[in-house]
Amino acid sequence: MPPRDIGLIALVILAWGSNFTAMKLALEEVPPFLMVGLRFAILVPLITVLKRPALPWSRILAVGALINMGQFAFLFAALNAEASAGLASLLIQMQAPLTIALSFLVFGERIRPLQIAGLALALAGLGVFAASSGGNVTGLGLALLLMAALSWACGNLVLKRVGRVDTLALFIWASLVPPLPMLALSVAVEGPAPFATIAAMSAQGWLAVIYVALASTVLGYSIWGALLARHPAALVTPFALLIPVVGVSIAALVLGESLTPRDAIGGAIILAGLALTQMGAKRSR
Repeated sequence: MPPRDIGLIALVILAWGSNFTAMKLALEEVPPFLMVGLRFAILVPLITVLKRPALPWSRILAVGALINMGQFAFLFAALNAEASAGLASLLIQMQAPLTIALSFLVFGERIRPLQIAGLALALAGLGVFAASSGGNVTGLGLALLLMAALSWACGNLVLKRVGRVDTLALFIWASLVPPLPMLALSVAVEGPAPFATIAAMSAQGWLAVIYVALASTVLGYSIWGALLARHPAALVTPFALLIPVVGVSIAALVLGESLTPRDAIGGAIILAGLALTQMGAKRSR
């Protein structure tokens, strides 16, 4: 892989890893459901410059409902429920073993021995967090993060059936789904004055929301898609294991978060499990 593409991978990992700290900062001013709607409303105007993917509307809407709306509604609620940004960046990666398990159950895809070992390790690491929740992640936060990962994994099953497609365009068009349902849910659950909340946001709050919308979706998916077009997926995707490492590091620098010894052990076990699932997928391919 040429140095230029290594640099692009580093840029994407930085954008996606720092995204969790930006989410935490934005949630200081905006409640979670309103945050989901606002995050994707910012992206909707981009449908005027990106052609709609040649897919049935049902699949675009499914991606929007499961990944754009479901994943982030649970994720933002978890961050609002005292889950730390660093651990959220790690635990959301449970979507990888969940996708493997669901692919086996739904599509009958074969699971390699290395992937089984990876699933077992990831679950063991998750058990460490479940046994010691209350510090960097509460029991409620852990449950919400797992629901976010499950929503992402279910969305991955939809993506498995769309074939080769412009990923950025797909996620931009799928951004049509969250704004109105999330606004309605915010009014029902978080209070009847969402527009007053938006009007009261500070410059830091707006910058955080815009960063979350543009860095993770527009920058991240456009570069990642280009890299996957130039290189085998087995060469590119393992770099995603660096996202939680960057997420934990930036959360420590910006938010002053720190890992407890149990958190560090659980995180290391989960990362080892994710690495094994990647190795098993690579051998399968």
